[in-house]
Amino acid sequence: MAKITDTMIGQIIQAIGGRDNITHCGHCMTRLRLSLADSLHADRDTIKRIAGVMGVIESDNQFQIVLGPGKAQTACELMNGMLSAGLGALEAPAAAPTELGDIASANKQALKQKQSSAAHRFLAKFATIFTPLIPGFIAAGLLLGLATLIEQTLLQDGAATSGMLVELVGYMKLFSKGLFSFLSILIGYNAQKAFGGSGVNGAILASLFVMGYDPQATSVIYSGITDFFGHHIDPRGNIIGVLIACIIGASVERQVRRFMPDSLDMILTS
Repeated sequence: MAKITDTMIGQIIQAIGGRDNITHCGHCMTRLRLSLADSLHADRDTIKRIAGVMGVIESDNQFQIVLGPGKAQTACELMNGMLSAGLGALEAPAAAPTELGDIASANKQALKQKQSSAAHRFLAKFATIFTPLIPGFIAAGLLLGLATLIEQTLLQDGAATSGMLVELVGYMKLFSKGLFSFLSILIGYNAQKAFGGSGVNGAILASLFVMGYDPQATSVIYSGITDFFGHHIDPRGNIIGVLIACIIGASVERQVRRFMPDSLDMILTS
């Protein structure tokens, strides 16, 4: 079976219409899932003839390239790396700009490529971790703020202990605090994916930061142990710890995947 290589990914990018035609690159277990600016630019017959490509499926506004178990994630990592580094532009070079607008556009593109350093790409990963959570932050913050406002203005004397308004405030607090209670797991999922691992593995690592190791604990789920080989465990739900754990976890996962056979990757790598 054909291996996933830079050459193969370059051929896919060229056949798909170039890197500028790819707006998002993701994957599932067996498929490379692409969002395209214009699907008409994709040469489906050429893609199907590339060694290692098992088929092409178009559904839900996604252009899916079937690669087989254990290969889609590797292909996604390579493609995202090439796209962020400005590689894969296999189209014919554009003509020299002759107008001020063209010159400005060319200068902007050149500056963008200079900024695509390793450090810049590393920092950009954090945007992919936290940006999807922003709508949740806004919703949770609004709910908590509104609940606090109602509580301090209408229920400040504490006279009302039951009724619809009290229950409404309670539910608003419940939904607002739910995000922040399990925020570590959401960040762990996104972080592991951003650094080349599987999101579910990041969620598992992050869950260790919110699980309780005290059988008397009432605010978290008791894990069943109180120490780790004689060492006391004191879990903290801090974000920095989750990020470090998931960065290391993604690195270990990538190393394991280097020698793990494709047929066993889905079962044993995690």
